[in-house]
Amino acid sequence: MSKTTSHILAALFRHLKSHPTIDQVGVQPYRTLLEKSAAAFKPDKSVQAEPFMIDSMEARWLIPETNGDRRVILYVHGGGFIAGSIHSHQDLASRIAKACDAKALIFNYRLAPEHPFPEGLTDVRTAYEWLTRKYENTHDIVLVGDSAGAGLALSLLSTLLSDRYPLPVCSVLISPWINLDCDRLSRSENKDKDPMLSMDILKKTADLYTDKPLSHPLISPVRNDFTGITPVLIQAGENEILLDDSKLLAEKLRAAGAVADLEIWEDMFHVWHYFARYLSEARQAIQGIGTFVRRHARLPG
Repeated sequence: MSKTTSHILAALFRHLKSHPTIDQVGVQPYRTLLEKSAAAFKPDKSVQAEPFMIDSMEARWLIPETNGDRRVILYVHGGGFIAGSIHSHQDLASRIAKACDAKALIFNYRLAPEHPFPEGLTDVRTAYEWLTRKYENTHDIVLVGDSAGAGLALSLLSTLLSDRYPLPVCSVLISPWINLDCDRLSRSENKDKDPMLSMDILKKTADLYTDKPLSHPLISPVRNDFTGITPVLIQAGENEILLDDSKLLAEKLRAAGAVADLEIWEDMFHVWHYFARYLSEARQAIQGIGTFVRRHARLPG
């Protein structure tokens, strides 16, 4: 790790550790704090934002100036199933769109606890089906999600597989939360290394998300069979408490015969990509997403 990276990480850790938790402030103030923090990550002005509606859902196209391909990203934002929005994740989704030479669709799915499982997942399926109807076979659709959004993306893929519905050409899962039982070893090994998450936060948000068994295959989608799935890139940080979830998923995908690329980034934490404005490793990881997507989404112009 360079001295510059070390100093930036130390500053980020101090900043993140100073933030109040859900237990301390409650759900609505926690959401508000996340929205306010997004002001530090102003989206690139070269990416055009076009708001619209999918049924009753707020949605937004993010269209880079250089977009000339027929690739479309469906971006599912994170936030522990209880927070996050178009606004909080627009910078990250915009950066990924640019890296992939694609336009991205980001949307506000319903959040728990007001809208517990499966309502958020239903909205993700609605947005995906809307895209497939709009573009049919004219575009390559790529699925991308971070954290809980990556969990929803994997649950979506599971339902598409079981329903024999058309799949995205490839998917990218960033620091996926895909096993809500919270029973993997990395949760204890990395508990003091990951400034973004703690066991208490995971358990609290899981309780807010659902009162159903956490082993339910669409709540903890790592439990599903992935035979027939299209290529998947998983990016995880070496120091994040969800690391073992990513390792387990990669094993299951490969056992099912899938193309599964697992990248474990040295010294990185949960969804470090969010801090791409400040952290070179985040920008590099996003460029890696672009390389993966361009390799698998190759429709002729």
